[in-house]
Amino acid sequence: MNILGIISTDVSGHPAACILKNGRLIAFAEEERFIRVKQARGYFPGNSVKFCLKTAGLTLENIDYIAFGWDANRYKFQFPLFLASSFIRNKIFCFPKRLKTQRRNLGAGIFDGISSLAGFFPQRVEEKIIIGFKDAGLDIKKIPSIIFIRHHLAHAASAFYCSGFEESAILVFDGHGEENAVTIFKGEGKKIRLLKEINIPNSLGWFYSMFTEYLGWDPNEGEVKLMGLAPFGQHNERIKQIIDAILLISKNGITLDTRYMFYSSQRSYGKFFSDLLVEKLGLPRGKYEQITQAHKDIAFAVQKRLEEAGISLARLALRLAKSENLCISGGVALNCKMNGEIHKAQIAKNFFVQPIAYDAGVALGAAMVKAQEGNEDCRFAMNRLDWGPEYSQAEIEGVLKRNKLAYRKIDRIEAAAAKKISEGKIIGWFQGRMEAGPRALGGRSILADPRDAGMKDKVNNLAKFREDWRPFAMSILDEYKDQYLKNPIASPFMTKAFEIVEDKSADMPSVMHWIDRTTRPQTVERKVSPRFWLLIDEFRKISGVPLILNTSFNIKGEPIVCSPDDAIRAFFGTGIDELYIGDFVVEKKI
Repeated sequence: MNILGIISTDVSGHPAACILKNGRLIAFAEEERFIRVKQARGYFPGNSVKFCLKTAGLTLENIDYIAFGWDANRYKFQFPLFLASSFIRNKIFCFPKRLKTQRRNLGAGIFDGISSLAGFFPQRVEEKIIIGFKDAGLDIKKIPSIIFIRHHLAHAASAFYCSGFEESAILVFDGHGEENAVTIFKGEGKKIRLLKEINIPNSLGWFYSMFTEYLGWDPNEGEVKLMGLAPFGQHNERIKQIIDAILLISKNGITLDTRYMFYSSQRSYGKFFSDLLVEKLGLPRGKYEQITQAHKDIAFAVQKRLEEAGISLARLALRLAKSENLCISGGVALNCKMNGEIHKAQIAKNFFVQPIAYDAGVALGAAMVKAQEGNEDCRFAMNRLDWGPEYSQAEIEGVLKRNKLAYRKIDRIEAAAAKKISEGKIIGWFQGRMEAGPRALGGRSILADPRDAGMKDKVNNLAKFREDWRPFAMSILDEYKDQYLKNPIASPFMTKAFEIVEDKSADMPSVMHWIDRTTRPQTVERKVSPRFWLLIDEFRKISGVPLILNTSFNIKGEPIVCSPDDAIRAFFGTGIDELYIGDFVVEKKI
């Protein structure tokens, strides 16, 4: 079968598409990369679909099924009844002592929910898919059958079927799916079975987004800033007690006190948090307000509570599935510090984090579910993410000529780039197929010397234009991970944080959190990323250090670059010193 997997922001974030051909992944891409709008909220993945079809050599007429990573059928008849029962169960019975307040908010909540989700009905989603194809210029003489897949099942499939495990516990946590906020599955062979579900409003994603907004950042985007700020905070017992009371953890799951979030009718300061949170913690931080120690302490407590919840839910998943293996997915699984703590707790023998854990990944998961239903085995051990567009040397050179740039072709470009990095230069690195997911992995990267303690500030100020406290990740030769990381395992996607071996910190001051002595590595294997591996190895030969600073190649506010034109614009729009694109190097003339 030829299966087109898609997800659209009509129902979920991060529109994306993929193609499975006879069970094999051929192409995957996110719409943001083509239209240059970060997250591409509100867009249909038309460009992503066109790219995937072209890469697979297919047209829409050749597609057997379109697998959509959201189950619109859930709302066809029973949605109003479901929503009412969900609100009653979660808003009233969870907090019986506050029955009057919860009843007052219940009616408004149901009305708002039905109104906002009315567009999720299957016929509406199908109409939007057809319109999206037309707007993308695709021939739609024959529309393939559209199959709706449960959102959390798609997340679970994207994790388990890509893990290489024969059986595993699967933990999914995000903002929410149709009604799920946390789910636990058992994966065994080709089958995935639901074991437990925790429904809205008891959402770890909502919990984290609430504090992201409180601390002055955009929810559903600024969470990485909260995670980055947390290590600079300290234990504050008063703040801890407030945070712990908002997110209750038990051996059987989690519960949120909805009085503190957007379920409350009193929201004078933000969309995601209520006035009660302000009453307890004080006024929220303004977007451009200086960060205080109190803000750092709140971030510390929120991150700590998330880690405690993540470990507790991971234990629950392993216990219910009777497994020693663990797979996780959903937007919360992007929190690499939490993932590192789960690994550090050593509760699972084997641990896989789906690198496209957020909603874009359900395009792949939905396609995989449909493939398995059709008896096509789509399982594989994911060790790479370069499923996006690639440009030939001729195409790259054509763009360089069209832009009238001075450039040189270099035979051993890895060695040349490594030398410049060792000399303190910041370089842009554009090679091969574009990687999927939120992390640059050596296809579309900005690279620099990890030994220079001032390099973090330099890259933040000149290339990334972001807060100087924001940390950077590193890419390390897989062969050397045991020498630099405590309790290391292969981590090719920057999904887990590890503690650093004490005597190695001098080699990597610009790619570690000095507060908690952790780093978020990409372990690079030669067979998976040969050119990127060679670059790091050339740097090792020069410096004696088998790792480099690696961050995403993009202009602030935009997604990672996709095309040579994107790379050139980002190069000249930032303080990057040199651009290594294909076999060519471009320098800035002073």
